Amino acid sequence: MKTKEQLNLKEYFPPPKWEDWKKLVIDSLKGADYDKVMKKSTYEGIILNPIYRKEDIKDLRFAESEPGQLPYVRGNDPQKLIEEGWYVAQAQTISNLKELNENLKDELMRGLNMVNLRLKHDDYPDGIRIRSSKDLETILDGIDLKAAPLFIQMDIDDPDLLGFLDEYITRQGGSLRDLIGCLGYDPTGEFARKGYLSMPLHDVWQKVSDSVIDRANRSPGLRSFIIDGTVYEAAGASSAQELAMVLSTAIGYIQGLQNSGMDIDTIAKLFAVKLSLGSNFFMEIAKIRAFRLIWAEMMKAFGASPEVCKVWIHGKTAYSNKSTYDLYVNMLRTTTESFSGVIGGVDSLETDSFDGVVKQDNPFARRIARNQQLILGEEAHFSKVVDPAGGCYYIESLTAELAEIAWKIMQEIEAAGGMVRSLRSGKIHKMIEQVAQARIDAVHRRRDVFVGVNMYANPDDVAIAEYKPRTPDQSKAEVSLDNGALPKLRIVASFEDLRRRISAKSPKIMLLNIGTVPEYKARADFASGFFQVGGYTVLGDEAFADADEAIAAVNASDADADAFCICSTDENYVFLVPKICSKIKSKTLILAGYPKDKVEEYKAAGIDLFIHIRANAYDTLKALAEKLEVY
Repeated sequence: MKTKEQLNLKEYFPPPKWEDWKKLVIDSLKGADYDKVMKKSTYEGIILNPIYRKEDIKDLRFAESEPGQLPYVRGNDPQKLIEEGWYVAQAQTISNLKELNENLKDELMRGLNMVNLRLKHDDYPDGIRIRSSKDLETILDGIDLKAAPLFIQMDIDDPDLLGFLDEYITRQGGSLRDLIGCLGYDPTGEFARKGYLSMPLHDVWQKVSDSVIDRANRSPGLRSFIIDGTVYEAAGASSAQELAMVLSTAIGYIQGLQNSGMDIDTIAKLFAVKLSLGSNFFMEIAKIRAFRLIWAEMMKAFGASPEVCKVWIHGKTAYSNKSTYDLYVNMLRTTTESFSGVIGGVDSLETDSFDGVVKQDNPFARRIARNQQLILGEEAHFSKVVDPAGGCYYIESLTAELAEIAWKIMQEIEAAGGMVRSLRSGKIHKMIEQVAQARIDAVHRRRDVFVGVNMYANPDDVAIAEYKPRTPDQSKAEVSLDNGALPKLRIVASFEDLRRRISAKSPKIMLLNIGTVPEYKARADFASGFFQVGGYTVLGDEAFADADEAIAAVNASDADADAFCICSTDENYVFLVPKICSKIKSKTLILAGYPKDKVEEYKAAGIDLFIHIRANAYDTLKALAEKLEVY
């Protein structure tokens, strides 16, 4: 035949209907509740659906915008992204200024393209100290600030770095007006981070406003504020809380500058924000996009022109989710975090070293962190794609919901008098603490999995002591928070401490694997992993045909094991538990499983603890340690 029948895909494969899909899913659940099984709640209070459709974004006006257009959800400058990518802005902390200069030049040759200097502060004594324009000249010798802009976050009692920079640039034959970058204050974030300020609030604002007004004239390309959202993330805040607190902080600054006589279009160009990037991949993408949306809405409310309703977003990988055990897993965490920042559209990105929680200035770790960004840009080519998340039903919906929740939290803070008053009253502490405790509880119950810590622990791994900057000396405090500084929290810290304390005593748990391999294997594997995350040594290579063999093994291992865990099936437990408990009365006995209708009976028989998938692993492991007197 010379002709062929044209295949009509729509005829043979009609698009599925939502109702048909949902019915099939409900049928497959066999009576389980659809909403409980298929939906999940986040720390932001967002209910995640199992599937998102075009209908979910049909009313979202921002989803129809073009890249580089108001409300800038899809990025500030798509052409710049395609031509240059984002700024690779790894933090520099080497205190020896000549060594710092050599390191900077080396890293600039290897992909770094922003000079991000972390200064010495009361709560970070290992940072860089700049006391004169000569110090700045030593640091920047041979470095072109037009090609690699500055990013420096300043505290209120830092010296006049802009003056030093002006002197240095003038000696080089340049002008401050030619520079772009960020040389910014955030006294509200500093107040939250340290718990005090070194001068009265009125004097703080007077210094900031005078400096900002001066800068607006002398160096319009250098942003005067870097509002630090990572302070709130490090305390355990949700993404919505972080966005709301940054936004409320900005409102306070804007209103203060307006009272000083500055117009909103001038003010709008002064801001950069530093946002954390956590492990919830899609939430972090949405966070960057949602902040651009609410920032533009806020600026419009202040009367800003459309072209200035954009903001510089500096992304930084999170602190609160990093571990001291199994350090290399942190590398995976920072990779997904950097990935989400790039997809979300950050303007500059700072990827922490995988061992940053235990060490400082490790050249190998710095190289890995820098290369994580370079791979995303040069090998994955994300620097050549404008808004890769655009049009994704899930991310667009998440962006809208996150923006709405953050806006409501911001309004709540503003109704309480703004960020400073809310910090002083303890409101911010309480808001964050609720989420932080929920995060910690999820770690303890293993609802949130941290590989190497509360799941899949390497029994041979030894944690390195956490690096902790000193607590600031508040002797020079002029104004303090009654509730103190916001905590710098690692949500796995208590679990790690439990393991560290238990493993120091080397307690041993012997598994009593009874029956056939299919009968005991699943629970034996679960029990082994369960005890190992608590620092217990597990003895479990042997299997037993019946209770008598297991009892004989227990009696022969008095010097070897501190406790015994029975692993078999619920059906076998009916016969095994009474017999084993009656013959072994002076031993600590654990049961792998939780047969609800038999729990009290088994407790009465002599079972001390039950381990199971719904158990609070932290509480159970701690209770066992206390019983064995190893905690």
